[in-house]
Amino acid sequence: MTDRPSAPNGTTDTSPLPAAGSSTVPSAPDRPAAGARRQAVLSLAVGLLLLVSAPVAWFALRPDPAGQQVDTVGADRAAALQAAPTPPVDVTADAAVPVVAPTTAPAATAIDTPVPSTPQADPAPVPAAAPAAPPAPAAPADPTRIRVPALGVDASVVPIGVQASGELEIPADVATVGWYRYGPTPGNDTGSAVLSGHVDAADQGPGTFARLGDLQPGDAIEVTDSTGASRSFSVVAREEWQKADVPLDRIFDRGGEGRLVLITCGGAFDRETLGYQDNIAVTAVLSEG
Repeated sequence: MTDRPSAPNGTTDTSPLPAAGSSTVPSAPDRPAAGARRQAVLSLAVGLLLLVSAPVAWFALRPDPAGQQVDTVGADRAAALQAAPTPPVDVTADAAVPVVAPTTAPAATAIDTPVPSTPQADPAPVPAAAPAAPPAPAAPADPTRIRVPALGVDASVVPIGVQASGELEIPADVATVGWYRYGPTPGNDTGSAVLSGHVDAADQGPGTFARLGDLQPGDAIEVTDSTGASRSFSVVAREEWQKADVPLDRIFDRGGEGRLVLITCGGAFDRETLGYQDNIAVTAVLSEG
């Protein structure tokens, strides 16, 4: 999602070598004639020219970066889905400390007043046991596929984690989407389920989320889990930030209302760092009905 990997430029020497332990040294070839030597030198020069010019041609002809720059819509709606922050507790010296009432009642004092006898009342009828509440629905299983009709997207989903650098992992294949496995699953009642995908890669072309910024509020997203169950979501927000300004606490929030967040790279492409400067995120909620 974040960087466009550079194309490999290494080669592998596949020349045969003498067998281990062999005492035979390959004999030197016969000395070529003068004309043959000139032809060899010319061929070598042409080969070196092609070797040097090939990377230059690849760099000049490679496709332009696919990052988008979009207008933010529905940011307030997306922010409202986040869990409300816990109010701070007043621990100043002047704060009143409530007194907890004792849990044990004082012992009763014996009295000499006689207690009149009371006729025994009929026992009250025992109400019938209330029917058992239906079991809570099972949490959604891990996602395995995502479909976005407005973008023509139909891609597999795999679990991802966090790199040693602290950055979110991204599948190596630009056609595959990653689900942040340490967060909620799509369709969970609470929290933000995050799916991340590439915008493009230099050696693979545009990624699954290359046109993520084209989504509008109301567009549909369908996620299928490992049990085969599918859930439909409706887009409510589309946002773009510089990477330093991404609200990570909201994107990866485990509380608040359940929602789905799709995220990829966007903005200008920095050819020195080979990375995009922004992130684009789309927030969606379960469709009604």
